Amino acid sequence: MSAYHVRMVDQGPEAAETLRSFRLRAMLTQEELAYKAGVSPRTVRGIELGQVRPQPNTLRLLAAALDLAPDARALLSGSPGRAVAVPRELPRVLPAFAGRAGPLDEAFTAVEDGASVIAIQGMAGVGKTALAVRIAHDLAPRWPDGQLFVDLHGFTQAVPAPGPASVLARVLRGLGATEQALPSDVGELTARYRSVLADRRVILVLDNAADAAQVEALLPGTPNGLVLATSRRDLSDLAGAYAISLEPPQEDEAAAMLTAALADRITADEAAAIADRCGRLPLAMGLAAARLRSRPHWRVEDLLARLTDDERRLDEFDMGHRGVTAVLRSSYLELAPEQRRLLRQLALVPGADVDARAAAALSETDEQRASALIESLVDVHLVETRSPGRYRLHDLVRLFASRLANAEDTGRERDEALARLYGVYLHFGYRAAARTVQNVARFDTGAAAHDLGLPGFADRDAALAWFRAEHANLESAAAAAARAGHHDQAWHLATVFNGFVSYHRDPAAHAAVNDIALAGARALQDTWKLAYSLGDAGRRLGVEGRIGDGIACLAEAVALKRDLGEHGDAALTLANIGVLHRRSGRFAEALAVYEEALDLAAATGDAVAVATVLLNMAAPLIRLGRLDEAERRLAEAEERFAPGDDHNRNRIKVFRGNLLRERGDAAGAAAVHASCLDACVREGIRTGITATLLELGEDLLALGRGEDAVERFEQAVAQSEEIADHSYERAARNGLGRALTAQGRTAEAVVQHERAAALAAAQDDAYELAQANRGLAQAREGRGGPAAE
Repeated sequence: MSAYHVRMVDQGPEAAETLRSFRLRAMLTQEELAYKAGVSPRTVRGIELGQVRPQPNTLRLLAAALDLAPDARALLSGSPGRAVAVPRELPRVLPAFAGRAGPLDEAFTAVEDGASVIAIQGMAGVGKTALAVRIAHDLAPRWPDGQLFVDLHGFTQAVPAPGPASVLARVLRGLGATEQALPSDVGELTARYRSVLADRRVILVLDNAADAAQVEALLPGTPNGLVLATSRRDLSDLAGAYAISLEPPQEDEAAAMLTAALADRITADEAAAIADRCGRLPLAMGLAAARLRSRPHWRVEDLLARLTDDERRLDEFDMGHRGVTAVLRSSYLELAPEQRRLLRQLALVPGADVDARAAAALSETDEQRASALIESLVDVHLVETRSPGRYRLHDLVRLFASRLANAEDTGRERDEALARLYGVYLHFGYRAAARTVQNVARFDTGAAAHDLGLPGFADRDAALAWFRAEHANLESAAAAAARAGHHDQAWHLATVFNGFVSYHRDPAAHAAVNDIALAGARALQDTWKLAYSLGDAGRRLGVEGRIGDGIACLAEAVALKRDLGEHGDAALTLANIGVLHRRSGRFAEALAVYEEALDLAAATGDAVAVATVLLNMAAPLIRLGRLDEAERRLAEAEERFAPGDDHNRNRIKVFRGNLLRERGDAAGAAAVHASCLDACVREGIRTGITATLLELGEDLLALGRGEDAVERFEQAVAQSEEIADHSYERAARNGLGRALTAQGRTAEAVVQHERAAALAAAQDDAYELAQANRGLAQAREGRGGPAAE
């Protein structure tokens, strides 16, 4: 492709722009010039707008009217043989260019709205140049005086960045100036540059700019042309520029890029898999595709296997100065030492992201300085931010920075950085747990032991917000500490995580973290830690429906806690054994265990433990029909709970609603439970919401409001499935079955009771199994089938 072609100046927009500039210098209106030249104002207007192709005679008349000097007259009228260079310097559009519909539409819309400078910024290898070239090619017909492409080498270590004078001269030469005609003074050169561009409609691509200042110095003085600037730095300082922050493409666009590059060699699923292992970075995907093309005997599976190993993945993208490592290194070498150190430390983080407090811990500085440092890394697109105050590394940047950390930092420095990070997690984690789950001694003790002198949380909502932002990091940190053999840190991180089990019902996550805690306690040979981890395990197993295993863990925890003198907590753990008996429908056994737990709690003088056991006793007492005793136990519990303990007071209220229904006042029960449901929703404990929905469904069914009951039971089924609590699920499905039968929807009722029966049988719940069989009999009888089998 030729770099430029030649156009005669008396044809088209060149003359149009020159005429306008000469007219303005003469301080004439279009009408005044037309009168002096003896042509129509419409002709002058048409020439200046590029709508009329002027005849040489018309241009000579206009030149005479403007009283132009001979050289200027020749410029306007176009002396025979004089030609102007029209550069065509754009690189070709990548053959595999695909997707990017969003950024392309964004750029075209900005141009339509009058933008004359488009700044494209993003991380190394994200495809900024390819996008700028594609935009320039698509818009080239609208800027017919040429397209220039200048590599500013802002991040090319092997090639020095050109100075302003060099770039100015380079553009002027591209527009036809001779070396002898160029002034040597930078100021004069800048003036000539802006004068020449003022009368031309050109596209100027300024690629790989070091910063906004480098681009600013090269902007034309008029908006006739279009400037497309790319940089790894933030270019938002460019006044009047429209900024496009280019991110790695979405999964479908990334797969489309690979499919375009590899044609028939790759399926859609394979393209998606390779894109994922390339971090959807266009440079990496292009190199992966090139590697596959250069090895025709490889299957896609061979490349995927090589990209799976993190230790060698970057090597697969190593193509010398064009490789991923090379372009990331060029960005890294531009950083100050303090920035480099933080980038290496961020690669150590086990979780997906960090906040400024975590960055401060890693870098051993205050939060304000850490925030400024990490934002400076965002500015050069080595760190990503997807939400305010949260920061993460792209997968390939993480691998690159991890290698640097291993090469440039000692093992001790890396361990100390992680220890500081874990310390911050434990400081805030224990405080959040103590604020959220009150009256739990180990959380209060942990908060005191891991105090870093940093702030805590003003209220429970703030504490929960912290956990919801950091729960994945806590889980990852616990696993990383365990892998590294830091068992004490792993145990504490796991204990904090499991403290929020009522608010974060992810069974797989809690099972994995609980296993870490158990392994850590055993490795440390710490009986106290083992006792509490066994208690967490027992509760978790009970929710999973493994009642026998759960009771065994809880019983072992009770024995250890008694040996340690932790009698108050031993009483609470005994009460949890009672809960599992109740979940199995063994109400008498549950009550017996609760009585034992109550005696133990009373002997220790632990009022909170006594109140908690008394409250739990209400459930089996109501099932056994001992309503007056249940009411008395609730009153005793209420006396002992602190006035501000809204959670347990709401639980008392739910049980009192149950008593109203059992005594025939279903309407009163429904009103109480509706109020309790609102409180549970405000509190955000999913188990409380599910349990209250069950009770409200029973109230509505007793009132004959079958349709409303169906709605509440369906909500309870959905909630129980989401929190993976099979005990609540079988109760909810049985309730839904009865409500459906009452509505005459017996076939649907049978399905619900059959599911409840299967769950109850699998988890040894005699009560709900009996309820399911009774419901099946009623539903089958209602649809004319056999009442029982």
